[in-house]
Amino acid sequence: MRMRNLAVTATLTPVLLLPGCGTDADVAAAAAPAAQRATRTTATEEAVGSDDPVVNAYYAYRDALDVMMRSGGRSTKQLEPVMTPKMYQAIGAQAKYFRTHKLRNTGATKVIWARRTLAANGVIVSACYDTTAARTVNVRGRGVLPSSTPTRWLDQMRVVNLHSRWIVDGGTTTPTDC
Repeated sequence: MRMRNLAVTATLTPVLLLPGCGTDADVAAAAAPAAQRATRTTATEEAVGSDDPVVNAYYAYRDALDVMMRSGGRSTKQLEPVMTPKMYQAIGAQAKYFRTHKLRNTGATKVIWARRTLAANGVIVSACYDTTAARTVNVRGRGVLPSSTPTRWLDQMRVVNLHSRWIVDGGTTTPTDC
């Protein structure tokens, strides 16, 4: 497998499908307010947040993931509080790949919109994000992804309430023009 294909695979590792463990409390909390749309950018720009703690849990996850990718996989402590242990293990493997292959991201992803919905397996945050400013580069600063790599993605992330805190539990990420 060529290095470029490996980089694409590593960058897209958040395309996770982890089994959920939602509870009745998760469903009840999700049903309270209506789904909200929120626009927010990650840590590098001023954010317009949401009053919804479930949606904010998704934003915290995106922020933590961006920090890890910009650090080349070296900064992972911020990941643990925003995701389940199983998800942390999977993202930890991605961090290791970035460290091993000396990759890092420049810039940050931008969340275009995010909203929560109720699903059979719990609370889902659907979010559209853009990776135009978050290029994956090698140690020489050269981009490692093909120019045909999509820049718009749709996350369908399950969010659970664990120890009175909303955190991301996994889901799917697909390229789309959202």
